[in-house]
Amino acid sequence: ERTVGASLGADSINKGFYSTLFGLALVAIFMMIYYRISGLIANVALILNVVLLMGVMSTMHATLTLPGIAGIILTIGMAVDANVLIFERIREELDRGKSTWAALDTGYGRAFVTILDANITTFIAGVVLYNFGSGPVRGFAITLMIGIVASMFTAIFVTRTISELLLSKKILKQISI
Repeated sequence: ERTVGASLGADSINKGFYSTLFGLALVAIFMMIYYRISGLIANVALILNVVLLMGVMSTMHATLTLPGIAGIILTIGMAVDANVLIFERIREELDRGKSTWAALDTGYGRAFVTILDANITTFIAGVVLYNFGSGPVRGFAITLMIGIVASMFTAIFVTRTISELLLSKKILKQISI
């Protein structure tokens, strides 16, 4: 049996945490460069996703572990994937000549089923890992499942609400994708 000392374990968690922040920053920069204002909206939703996840974990008095950090990273990846799916569907609708509002509505509608399918599948995997795993695997599963719920909320509801609000208040004339 192998053990890791407290300082080495803390150092690993610290490095994992900072690696996550670095990766999140790179993703945020990419999203803003590639999707412009929509990328900024996605970044706001992504930050809210992580805040919600950490808030729920905090209320559960959960300790941040390496498997937990892995769950957060996977959650971030799935949230970005959901936003990319939505934005690409909206772009397709705009390219077909639809109005901004129609493209927004159809884009979210077309992406929803794919996003829901991917997230339900991952959530089920989290349930299986939680039920049959132990210790760190269960921690990963809990983080993943909470993150999936937060991701669905932020990617589907929050980004759409912000986009619609900016359009209805005439802050944006069209979706920049």
